[in-house]
Amino acid sequence: MIQREKYLNKLIQAKDSDFVKIITGVRRSGKSSILTLFKNYLIKNGVNEKNIIEINYEKYVFDEIKSEKTLFKYIKDCVTDEKKMYFLIDEVQEIEAWAKVINSLRVSFNADIYVTGSNSKMFSGEHLTYLSGRYIEIKVLPLSFKEFLTFKSYNENNLEEHFNEYLRVGSFPAISLTNQQELVEAILSGLFDSIFTRDIILKGKIKNEGAFYKVAKFVFENIGNNTSANAIKNALISNGHKITSDTVDNYLQLMCDAHMLYQCERYDIRGNERLKTNGKYYVVDTGLRNKLIGYRQGNLGHIIENIVFLQLIRMGYEVSIGKNMSFEVDFIAVKGLNRLYFQVSLTALESSTYDREINALLKINDQYPKYLITMDKLNLSKNGIVHLNLFDFLLEKFNF
Repeated sequence: MIQREKYLNKLIQAKDSDFVKIITGVRRSGKSSILTLFKNYLIKNGVNEKNIIEINYEKYVFDEIKSEKTLFKYIKDCVTDEKKMYFLIDEVQEIEAWAKVINSLRVSFNADIYVTGSNSKMFSGEHLTYLSGRYIEIKVLPLSFKEFLTFKSYNENNLEEHFNEYLRVGSFPAISLTNQQELVEAILSGLFDSIFTRDIILKGKIKNEGAFYKVAKFVFENIGNNTSANAIKNALISNGHKITSDTVDNYLQLMCDAHMLYQCERYDIRGNERLKTNGKYYVVDTGLRNKLIGYRQGNLGHIIENIVFLQLIRMGYEVSIGKNMSFEVDFIAVKGLNRLYFQVSLTALESSTYDREINALLKINDQYPKYLITMDKLNLSKNGIVHLNLFDFLLEKFNF
């Protein structure tokens, strides 16, 4: 099994703490494999396999232990001694009142608990009451470009060719482990159906699937563009479709809950406040985007922007769009007291493009680091703005 060391190390660092470790992310992003990697780590480091209890709710054998009482009884029957136990529970949201029973397990046994979930709604409502302040969330995304190269056993030659493949087939681990195009298409179809049909349409109780797919196609085609539920509604109505802003907003939220979409809100740099209008949406995987709207080589600038956004999320930053008077900065990335500004462009070799991109950064009146990311190989650093080649950024050759 190929290691995903960043995520595994996060679990190792949190091991034996009193917090429940909750691994979240879109379906098939590798959460189950990361749990398996962690189990292997435990066994390799002296934990008896009898002290590890695994439950995977995608397996039929566990279908009858989804209530609080049946799960608690199953765990209790499996605990054989007073030594430290490790509970690994996959797709925990399938349990009725999951947070209540997980918290009960936390206080009832000498156990270290790790769970996965594919829907961010698991953190809403009463769930937060039971686990508030008692969990650590570890967000898992599909493969980064660096991981993709590792999974495919590619070296760093022909990076542009490998990057084009990454954009075309996507970043899900299962995709990267095959070179057969027919199998790639079959896996993508299965991923599409499981996420859109199971996690969004069925769980969201969507009755008008046609309207939902029109909204999904619109937002997938317009990644990186400022938009809103009302703007999407107006665009669809102008094309003869009847829909309300509330319905659009519900569809967008369901896609975000399933970790299919990420909303990037706008932030007023001068006013130090979040703005509630005209944010942007980014898609978790370009392969699924291609599955819905077809593979297109155009709009590469916004696709690269999408890839940079996801990479910043992987790096643990909270990411916003920066508004500074009439200028817009693609990303403000914040982690603790650290703040970084980024402009992202396919190329900035033309003076007009370079001036537009860099002026937005120069207008920011603070001392935080500012970066321009492009695919250009020529170093375009100037006036304190550091230029990064996209591949150097994605391959993590630059320390922030």
